[in-house]
This record gives sequence, C-alpha cells and structure tokens, in this order.
Amino acid sequence: MSVRLVALLVLLVLGCAHSPAPPPGPRVLAGSAQIQRAEATVELTLRYEVREGSALEISAELRGGGSGSVGAVAVELRPDCFELAGPAAWTAEVAAGETASNTWKLRPTTEGIARVEVRHGLAGSDLDGITTAAFRVGADAIRLCATADCAGEAP
Repeated sequence: MSVRLVALLVLLVLGCAHSPAPPPGPRVLAGSAQIQRAEATVELTLRYEVREGSALEISAELRGGGSGSVGAVAVELRPDCFELAGPAAWTAEVAAGETASNTWKLRPTTEGIARVEVRHGLAGSDLDGITTAAFRVGADAIRLCATADCAGEAP
C-alpha cells in the first residue's frame, strides 16, 4: 500500500474514534406520523431530551398542512418505570400552517430499562398510532436504547 493510502486510513479511523458528541438539545424520538382527513393533514413529530438531574422530556409537535383541519388530535404517554409530572394526555387542533406542541417531564423510578409508549390519533377515537421507546437508566445517565440494545430486557 502506498504511504498516502495508509495515512488516509489512519486519519479516517482516528476521526471516527474521536468524533464529537452530538449537540445538546432535543432529538427525534421516531419518524413522524401523519393523520389525514379529506384535504387536511397533521404531522406529528416526537422528540426527547435528557435533562440535568436524571430527567427526561418527551415533546410532541403537531404541524397542520393541506387545507382546513383534521379536527382535534390526542397524544397520550404511557410510561413504564418513569414517573410522569402532570397529565398523560394532551389534545390540540391545528389548521393548515399552524403548529402546537406539548412537553411531558418524566423521572425514572429505578435503574435499568424504562419504556415510554406514545399513542396518538383523532380525539374521541382509538389512539391506534403507537410509538414505543426504551431508555437505559443508570445512576448518572439516561440514554435511548439502540434497536437491539435493550431487546429482551424487562423494564
């Protein structure tokens, strides 16, 4: 191998090994979901942020599109091994071009695996849209589990 190729490989390995931590702030929890009725749409985006003092925040943002409104949308958190501060359910209606958001604050009740199930749908009907996220809770950190990282572990 040429010296240039070896040097390039070394730089790539070192660059990957020392890549900076992701910037602070909310991160997308899962892909967005969309609810549609006639010409109106609502896009739901879920985000999470780990706060100082072993706290987790889950936020939901509704963004109206198309024309008109789909009606009221309900979002409900169902935490497992987290204590939820405040009501678990939130309902809002947004027309095209409008947004609305809500944030839930959670604290872990134990170390290990904790899960949050987020259900959403049109208010007054079954909340059949479901997103589930697992978090590994340690003495000094909370982190989102990768796909197989927490599989098979009970909360």
